[in-house]
Amino acid sequence: MMVGPQAEPNDHSLRDVADDTLAMARAAQEKLDSEETSTTIHELRVALKRWKALLRLIEDSIGEETVVLRHEASHLAREFGRSRDAQTALDALADVTMPKDAETPPLSERTKATLTQRLEDARKTLEAEQLHPEAIQHLRAGLARASTCAANWPLERIHFDDIVTALAKSYRRARRRRPHEWDIANPEEVHDFRKAVVAFRYQLDLIAPLWPKMWNTFIDEVQKLRTQLGRSNDLVAFRGLIQPRQPLAHWRSRLTPQIDNRQQFHLGRARSLAGRVFAESPRSFRKRIEALAKAAADST
Repeated sequence: MMVGPQAEPNDHSLRDVADDTLAMARAAQEKLDSEETSTTIHELRVALKRWKALLRLIEDSIGEETVVLRHEASHLAREFGRSRDAQTALDALADVTMPKDAETPPLSERTKATLTQRLEDARKTLEAEQLHPEAIQHLRAGLARASTCAANWPLERIHFDDIVTALAKSYRRARRRRPHEWDIANPEEVHDFRKAVVAFRYQLDLIAPLWPKMWNTFIDEVQKLRTQLGRSNDLVAFRGLIQPRQPLAHWRSRLTPQIDNRQQFHLGRARSLAGRVFAESPRSFRKRIEALAKAAADST
């Protein structure tokens, strides 16, 4: 990556980042017929999230093609994400049943075992359904198209200033999507904020080597925020399964207080973390990156 008069901002060029990310996705695609289906689908979805974050970062430099590929990556992630819904429910179940001091009575071990088994069975069924030849062919074609496009992009000519501008833009996007009233924020509002935080989190990896100790601390805070938002999102999905005529409707009265309690906890933590992560203005955030880049250049 060209950076003008400044030092190379990271150990890997944008070319390396693109190649490594797509290689990760292809490696997951090749393992989809293995016995570790859940792990493989998770690896695939992580690679696609990283790819989408990179595409957003270079969108202004490369152009409309990155938008098309980002939408295609989102479609592929959804196509292989249905089994993730069952895993999300399992994660939420573990959350609401973990040992803790709470005002709500705990679920019995028998109930937990029954719920877990139902969700495990649903996950296996969904995994089998989504791994059909047509879906895998869509994935293979999509990754091949992405690799061909990336190979033709002038990634080496993207300057560090352009990356800084794009990263500050992602910071501003996430900051603007932060709920203004957390206590009454609807799930869609929180989910939109979470998506912006996830993309921003992956993009931060590109600049972390500027000043590793400082940036790793900041990235850790962003990751904590992402985790709390993710757990809240898991509970939203879990709540959907206890509605009338849904698979876990029988346990609605017992699970609703547990879900409400944990969601309030996670959103409270997210509000506190978001206040720290997005405390400075986008302009100040950009100036901080530029100052650290200059310090890194002066120290070489």
